[in-house]
Amino acid sequence: MKNKIILFINRFSQYAISGFYFWIFLIRGGIIYGFVPAAIGLIKCIHEIQHNDEQSLKTIYAESYKQNKHHKGLSFTLFILLGLSIMSLCIPLFSKDPIIGFFQLPLIIFTCILWTISIYYVYFLSEANKKKGDMKWIAALSFVTCIKHPLKSLIILITMLVLCFLIKINLVIFIFFVPPIFILSTNKIVTIPSVLKH
Repeated sequence: MKNKIILFINRFSQYAISGFYFWIFLIRGGIIYGFVPAAIGLIKCIHEIQHNDEQSLKTIYAESYKQNKHHKGLSFTLFILLGLSIMSLCIPLFSKDPIIGFFQLPLIIFTCILWTISIYYVYFLSEANKKKGDMKWIAALSFVTCIKHPLKSLIILITMLVLCFLIKINLVIFIFFVPPIFILSTNKIVTIPSVLKH
């Protein structure tokens, strides 16, 4: 019984540390460019924790950041679209200019779709890193997978939105536990295509 309690506490602390490192490496990438390397590092850390490997979480993140820091385009696009979507929700555009307000809903929908595709992309890229896959091909595969599995994509999107609301409840829980919880909850939903495994 004591061993199970110690194992639980150890896992709990490892998940918290992996969530903390996610934000550290996101900031290291200047927030604007850090999403892809930080997210791939998080996926690899959760995998290491689940398989009881002894490699340092910081080392995993550092290696992931070094390998993937050149993926700036997706991180930048996500940051800009997210910023524009939040601004469109905060500013009452419909009352000031109905023409600008007309673009609010398509902008939010497009941002949500791009975030869902980027989750697939990050998962596929973390697998493809083992064999240095072509980035354009992985991006196309992510897009096709997102469209081909609409229910899974919707579950990923809803999970992401629900977990984002935890920031209103408790900032500490959001920082330390939302990133690992998201990976743990979507890990079984996102099935890695067999093309990337062989």
